[in-house]
Amino acid sequence: MSSRRLALRGILALAGSALTAMASPAQASDPLNSSDKPTKGEPADASVSRNDFNIFPVAGGTTDIGIGGGYFAGLAHLRKGYDPYVWNLESAGFVTFKYDDKKVSLPYQDVYLQLTVPRILDAPMRLELKAEYSAEATLMYTGLGDHSPPQPSGVPTNLTEYGRTHPEVVAAMRWKFIDHLSGLVGLSYVQNWLQVASGSKLAEDLATGSPEVKALLGTTGPHAVASLVSGVEWDNRESEVSTHSGSLHTFNVKLSPGGTAAFPYRYGHATLISRVFIPVWRPRVTLAARVVGDVYFGDTPFYELARFDDTYLGGVNGIRGVPAERYYGKAKVFGNLEMRTEIVSFKALGKPMLFGFVAFLDGGRVWADLSPHPELDGTGIGLKYGVGGGLRLLSGSAFVLRADLAWSPDASPVGAYLAVGEMF
Repeated sequence: MSSRRLALRGILALAGSALTAMASPAQASDPLNSSDKPTKGEPADASVSRNDFNIFPVAGGTTDIGIGGGYFAGLAHLRKGYDPYVWNLESAGFVTFKYDDKKVSLPYQDVYLQLTVPRILDAPMRLELKAEYSAEATLMYTGLGDHSPPQPSGVPTNLTEYGRTHPEVVAAMRWKFIDHLSGLVGLSYVQNWLQVASGSKLAEDLATGSPEVKALLGTTGPHAVASLVSGVEWDNRESEVSTHSGSLHTFNVKLSPGGTAAFPYRYGHATLISRVFIPVWRPRVTLAARVVGDVYFGDTPFYELARFDDTYLGGVNGIRGVPAERYYGKAKVFGNLEMRTEIVSFKALGKPMLFGFVAFLDGGRVWADLSPHPELDGTGIGLKYGVGGGLRLLSGSAFVLRADLAWSPDASPVGAYLAVGEMF
């Protein structure tokens, strides 16, 4: 799910959670994690089932992608005792608008259709099938590596941008080995079209960059990427919506065979993410921490070098305050530390609400390649960081509204983010 995608998906999580909260009469425990306790509900009853359709308008955005809106629609088959549904078919669309350089642009467009089956034949196996179309028109590129130059002052923004249109299809299956420990296997196919303006920084580096830079950038012609994804996950959080204790650790590996005219890129991608939640003063204060290690190897598409776990190093779900596509590199290490507080609870619109505040510190760095390139990465620590605070509003038991402000040496002057769901 790029920070652009996550701006949409975070917002859509609100609508999806609203669908679940409104429609599910009973909450059985998570089949992959018994620590995610069930809420009160009636016992399973195969004779009591129904279909439920919902459609919602959505709105939101960030300083990276502008402000936008769209829709979420879901058709769920519900049965008592099944959390949150027997199956769910959902679709969503989102588009953002941004005013820059005295013109209005559409930085981000996305629409998808997804089928989710949480249990296959009543076994702890989760199936997801998805088709999605995305168009990102204003992706940033100022250079490769941790030492890449900032956006030049006085230079039109479009000269440090490029576009990428990428429809894709994904199939994934998750199953339980033992309680808390699950496996993942999936297949994906992505078709890519890149738009590189003449005279842009990317066009300049493609034409006149050093041999190392040209090798990392590769080609910008139309191409496809097919990938096999596998991984493992340990999850003993007591809640995946608003977590106060437990941990979530994931390790995923993606392999793209490539090596042909249609599939030119042959590469691999490994990501290790550890999340830990420590109750300081239960349930009012929680210390939340995340550490991410991410590495690409082989002939990697250059646009992937700014990404980890289907998002970006900077932006709404990475190092807040740092622009989303600011840094490109094959290796990334960074972390996030949050002190989450719950200040006051109240009732509104017939449901319980909880208002809180978060203080955070994010930091990390990238390396252009797996071999040393001091001309691209510098020779110092090269730490990129953001510091700030935010507001949280938990509505019912299903969704969290998040608003963050972050300062960073890379921000101009601050990063502002509005999304749904905690960052990790």
